[in-house]
Amino acid sequence: MKDLPWMMQSQFGGGDTAAIENESLDWGEHEYGTHRYHVRRLVEDSISLLAKPEKAVVLGAGNHGDVDLPGLAVHFQQVTVLDTEDNMLEEWLDKTGGLAQSRLRSLTRVDYTCLDQISFYEKFEELLLNESSAADIAGFLRDASFQVNRHEVVPHLKKSFSFVMSSGVHTPLFYPDALLQFHGYMDRYNEADIRSILEALAYLRNSLITGYNRLLLSLVKPDGRVAMWTDMIVLDEERNWIADELYEDRTAEERTRFLFEAFGKYGLEAAVLGLKELHDKLKPDQLLFRSWIGHADSGKRYLTVGLSGKAR
Repeated sequence: MKDLPWMMQSQFGGGDTAAIENESLDWGEHEYGTHRYHVRRLVEDSISLLAKPEKAVVLGAGNHGDVDLPGLAVHFQQVTVLDTEDNMLEEWLDKTGGLAQSRLRSLTRVDYTCLDQISFYEKFEELLLNESSAADIAGFLRDASFQVNRHEVVPHLKKSFSFVMSSGVHTPLFYPDALLQFHGYMDRYNEADIRSILEALAYLRNSLITGYNRLLLSLVKPDGRVAMWTDMIVLDEERNWIADELYEDRTAEERTRFLFEAFGKYGLEAAVLGLKELHDKLKPDQLLFRSWIGHADSGKRYLTVGLSGKAR
């Protein structure tokens, strides 16, 4: 899909926005415009369905990526960013002042998984360094899924927000880092051992994804909404036909059925699990479901999906 310049304007109005737009920081109007346009449409349509847009929270916003934070500040009394890493938001707020500075705040180094609370990565590394057996490592990984359930991420923020947004968190959550950590030690294990460890890593990943969805739902007020978007399918040469068929003349019901069949066959496992698990926990009425084609920094194309609704 081509980026249309007229689509890239901020989807949020208000006199306070004008001063913010003059800042040098790019909030998505110039890069990856199609993806950010669709994210903003999903966010805007979700806000329109809120009874009281009081406070909002964004998980995975990174360094001013998908979400138009100044635009959100126009609509909400307070917008909180929960990031796993440091970002430049506080530095930018110090320079800009005005409405954004008074309504935006950032909490960094938030551990979405609670793995840091059980020193997971240090213990995993120690097992690998000591050439522990595949059975011991697999047992440790499966036990970790139960250990993290004893901890909470941000208990003081439970039921604090009218609108909870998850920006592309499901696919990078834990699994790529853990695989990279294990990769340096794979030559020490035979094929059966590697398969056993990978299966245990996938088991832990699945548990963490469902735990992350619980986190999203724990943050939202009873009458609030949860929204998420994530890359679902890598559109390589073998899968480009999915994008072509997606835009054929179909009813909304036919398009949704086609998409879910494609997710089951070609979707990224973490994204498919995260989407389905969260979808099943949202009320069917006023449920928003969107899809679009986006580009990543690597140059790859992805079929991306957005979902928004109220918790059951």
